[in-house]
Amino acid sequence: MGPIRQLTALLASYGLLLLANGMFTTLLSLRTRLEGFPTELIGLVMGSYFIGLFLGARYAAGVVNKVGHIRAFGVFASLISITPLLHMLVVSPTLWFVLRLIAGFSMAGLIVVTESWLNARAEDHNRGAVLSIYMIINYLGAGSAQLLLMLDDPGGYRLFLLASITFSVSLIPVLLTRTTAPLPEPPGPLRISPVLKASPVGFFGAMAAGLINASFYTMGPLSAQDAGLSADEIALFLACGILGGLVLQIPLGRLSDRIERRKVIALASVGTTLCCGALAWLVMQQVEVKWLLLGSFSYGCLAFTLYSLAGAHANDWGDPGRRMQTAGALLAGFGIGAIVGPFLSGTAMSALGPSGLFVFNGAVALMLALFSLYQSARRGMALSKPRFVPQPGSQYSSDELYRAVQEEGGQGKEESRQP
Repeated sequence: MGPIRQLTALLASYGLLLLANGMFTTLLSLRTRLEGFPTELIGLVMGSYFIGLFLGARYAAGVVNKVGHIRAFGVFASLISITPLLHMLVVSPTLWFVLRLIAGFSMAGLIVVTESWLNARAEDHNRGAVLSIYMIINYLGAGSAQLLLMLDDPGGYRLFLLASITFSVSLIPVLLTRTTAPLPEPPGPLRISPVLKASPVGFFGAMAAGLINASFYTMGPLSAQDAGLSADEIALFLACGILGGLVLQIPLGRLSDRIERRKVIALASVGTTLCCGALAWLVMQQVEVKWLLLGSFSYGCLAFTLYSLAGAHANDWGDPGRRMQTAGALLAGFGIGAIVGPFLSGTAMSALGPSGLFVFNGAVALMLALFSLYQSARRGMALSKPRFVPQPGSQYSSDELYRAVQEEGGQGKEESRQP
């Protein structure tokens, strides 16, 4: 546990970042509605965060290479702490779009620093324990962050100040740490096509996870609000969904180690579709809050496993010597889905009301299920299957992409195996 104790300061800073970012994302989603933004525009504004996250995962590494991990952490944390204050000063869809993009870029930089630091310091005998703790912090941080919304009215300014303060406080543990930061690595190009050819289910599964997860994070608060939930109930609704993501990660992962993984992806996707259908019906019926919370929890149990399962399948078929390139391509797919998901789900909500979010997410999950079953029937199983490793599969992961873009694109030829 020695190396884990050495990473305590870093993990504490990261946990504070998740508290601030998770709370502020939901707060801003609610505030855009209070400011009178149309639903499609809300999806566009909130989706710009994922554009920044995608760009930051590629280009923020340059800052880390120039100034080192600790200084880069300070730069990105300071930058993201400014954005809640600027949101308070000027109410403008254009400005808020830009600020969300900056926040996404900064958060990607912070995740790059955190995950590359963790992977550099973890050793083979404790890497699983370190990454498991990291995954738990992801879900607990993002889930408990929703409860901070219960401290004040989203229509006021105190929650904006709280978000900025928490972002700033996250600097303290890292800046005071006595642990030596890892050395930066030179960046290189990222290639997606080899992974797409080797594992179409893995790539499109990651993209579907981006569509679904980003839509839930950004448009879920509005769907719950339109269903009649109060601000405190909305916080609980989001928290139940995110914390539900912890429950079935390991059970479904172990099941996918035993049977054909694409069938497990199809099973989780069908379950997600059924949960979405139930939630779409519940939000239209104005039922008791407890049923919505149960539906959100059930949804999270299944929907948040899709990225991990897709990643495991992609690694079944990917080149064992290009693991980071595979992970980077998957996160690129996730990012593409996360960018367009909020806008598409917002459009569905404009047409169908609060149930539109879950109709959209359910349709995406159903298409993934059908595609997975088609590919499973079309091709056999992989010759070897690496052990399943649970991953956050949300807006909080980019180290694999950071590491992937550091590999030289011209090293050898990719062998494409059609699953």
